[in-house]
Amino acid sequence: MKITDIYKEKNAQHQSVISLEIFPPKTNVGVETIYKTVAGLTKKPDFISVTYGAMGSFGRENKTLEIAEKIKKDDGIETMHHLTSINNNPEQITEILADIKAKNVKNILALRGDVPANACRADFPDVYHYAHELIADIKKAGDFDIGAAIYPEGHVDSPFERENIDHVKAKHDAGANFFVSQLFFDNDKFLRLNDAVKNAAIEVPIAAGIMPVLQKSQAERMIFFGASLPTRLIKIINKYKDSPEDLQKAGMAYACQQIDELLSQGVDGVHIYTMNKPFVANGIMAKYL
Repeated sequence: MKITDIYKEKNAQHQSVISLEIFPPKTNVGVETIYKTVAGLTKKPDFISVTYGAMGSFGRENKTLEIAEKIKKDDGIETMHHLTSINNNPEQITEILADIKAKNVKNILALRGDVPANACRADFPDVYHYAHELIADIKKAGDFDIGAAIYPEGHVDSPFERENIDHVKAKHDAGANFFVSQLFFDNDKFLRLNDAVKNAAIEVPIAAGIMPVLQKSQAERMIFFGASLPTRLIKIINKYKDSPEDLQKAGMAYACQQIDELLSQGVDGVHIYTMNKPFVANGIMAKYL
């Protein structure tokens, strides 16, 4: 099933789509934990996205595709395969798309991708410079439902504090069927961007990306992804910085307050960055589905 069909069905009923994001673990034990977590969900998300990463691989080494295929087949949950262009040339993208199609995965989140901290841009293929270029190639390659990223506080490589609507339009015009936002901790930033996109006559679903803050170090890393920390969240982190268990509870509560407000505003969807934490997936699903 295509993700846009899920949005059409739920939004027509005035319901928001609730989705989860996971990443392929480095070990087989970690992969099995993912499968057990998904199988054990008492309430299922509308879809699950599986990340690819800047150093993503393809063929037999593509854990993203392996996980996406198995969850769809065994658990009956629609999946979305992330795909980055920064580490691939058009020939490799063609191969990857053929593999994805062969496994009956119909949804792709198309991203330019970022160069890892310990790597140099010159070490990567100098072909795709923007996500919309990858989106256009995916559109030509087959009948995929294509998602794209959107940034409530602007991309880290951009001088703009907020997303440039021209970038969103370029992705949409290239074939993006829906958008998933970068994580944020201030709902006003997302809601302003959501309104700006809709006012620009870009009528596609937009999901708000939410990540619970569970550790102080995690919050510090988020700053490098371009997400600012509101004063209220900083106070929560400082209050519970020496009590990991209490910080997890407070971080989950803050994320749930964000989701409650977003749902009350009638957002198209909420996308939860689970960090592969079973209690995050189960906690969100139990509350919102």
